Amino acid sequence: MFLVQQLRRCFSRRTNRSPPKPSAVDDSEPYIGVPSDYPEFPPPPPEALLKDAGEYWRTVQIRKFVAPCGESADTPLFALYRLYEAFVLDKRFAYRDMLEQFWRKPAWKVCEIPDPEDSDPSRYAFLAGVTYLIVESFNARVALGLTRGARPLMSMEEAEEAKRVPHEKRPYEEVPPWAERAPALEIPLSIPTESGELLCDPNDKRASPGMLRKNIIMWTPHIHFT
Repeated sequence: MFLVQQLRRCFSRRTNRSPPKPSAVDDSEPYIGVPSDYPEFPPPPPEALLKDAGEYWRTVQIRKFVAPCGESADTPLFALYRLYEAFVLDKRFAYRDMLEQFWRKPAWKVCEIPDPEDSDPSRYAFLAGVTYLIVESFNARVALGLTRGARPLMSMEEAEEAKRVPHEKRPYEEVPPWAERAPALEIPLSIPTESGELLCDPNDKRASPGMLRKNIIMWTPHIHFT
């Protein structure tokens, strides 16, 4: 009985993004979710994701909510796990959109992303590596004079004024302390591109420096967005 009650509570819970309802359905009726509407939390480790990457990504695409079942709002940690999925599967357009969404939430300081305390070594190492990618992406924008709290469209005068701010006074991001402490994998983990290309040499200049910190070898992703 307890399990049934929990499932009912979970499926009837709304998140901050309500799915569209068919026109034939009365809008006054609450949407009753099903398990596939929600992200799996935590998602499988990298090795498991890659075993059937196409099928897993299809489950991602049919989700209606960004937060796991039972949660009412998105958080930086949930966003980190979504980025983890997109980077493991090399979904370029998806992770660039996610990075931009994260950027547009200035209250979500990268250094304040909570420690996931993930029990899987590969997943924990990859999550830590993702924070380095976020910082690299965001700091490239900060170096151009952009800030996370600025309006999306700036006038020429505003852009020039932003560029005149000394670099030491700009709001550069930093990785969370836990990401620095997260242990590198004992055995290198190679992550293929979406097309199946694989780097195996950590000295390959095309490998992501942030991921290499955790002994993960993958192509440097396209993390810069406009």
